[in-house]
Amino acid sequence: MRAAICLEVGGTGSLNHPAISPPGPAPGAPPAPTISVICPTYNSRRFVIATLESVVAQTILPCEIVVSDDGSTDGTPDLVQEFLSRHPRLPSQVIRNAHRGPGAARNEGIRRARGEWISFLDSDDVWRPNKLEMVIRAMEAHPGANMFCHNERHLRSDGSFLLLDYGARFDAAVPLPKQLYYNNMFSPSAVTCRRSLLFEAGLFDETLMAFQDYELWIRMSPYTRPCFIPDVLGDYCDRSGNITSGSHRKRWRAAVRVAALHRRKVTMAGYVYKLLRLTASFALQALRHRLR
Repeated sequence: MRAAICLEVGGTGSLNHPAISPPGPAPGAPPAPTISVICPTYNSRRFVIATLESVVAQTILPCEIVVSDDGSTDGTPDLVQEFLSRHPRLPSQVIRNAHRGPGAARNEGIRRARGEWISFLDSDDVWRPNKLEMVIRAMEAHPGANMFCHNERHLRSDGSFLLLDYGARFDAAVPLPKQLYYNNMFSPSAVTCRRSLLFEAGLFDETLMAFQDYELWIRMSPYTRPCFIPDVLGDYCDRSGNITSGSHRKRWRAAVRVAALHRRKVTMAGYVYKLLRLTASFALQALRHRLR
């Protein structure tokens, strides 16, 4: 079993820690960390129940789930409310917001959350039943870390899948802000972080309609002490029909804006390299979409 890779308080030198210890607190141990699950939704009626079922099925339940709806018009909030009412063991909140984008929906959920820690879960992704248990074990094994991220399986719309190993490119010798500028090593549905860390960084940028998570990870990075859990604990799901050539352009513009916002974290040559790589990547994606 691969060990977790962590950067903790005073963390320099070797970051390869022993494998996470077996479950079960010792007698007299402090209570388990309180984790609030934040699930933003928008017209998610077709797939959100599978997402919620993966939370209800956790071997260790969170202290609550906060579903923050972004002005859905398909009845998503009512469906979610009805489902959660049948699972009283799991405390829940359903927030009905005006349609202002995923960043605003996540922020409202964070503000209303009661847990010390926040686990994000997008409304079309699902967790393995032991996800929170494994995260709590990692917290106990690595108390200096303030952000945890596990591996995911990327389920593509054509039925194929790809393993996403987020810690594979992490290098303890390189400052995290610089690393994140070139490579996003975090995925919302794989991340659990201290709620205070999110407030310290200023929460999600509500003016961004794409890459809000990536921009926040970069902004948080000077304060972040990450721990990468090598287990695959969730599925990141594509949905057919959710990408168009127009959305490719919008996402490219958002990605360029994020690169410009944080350009001072690298050299001018690094900034130009980032722009060229982004443009080439999105042009290739758009071409593949047209050829389908």
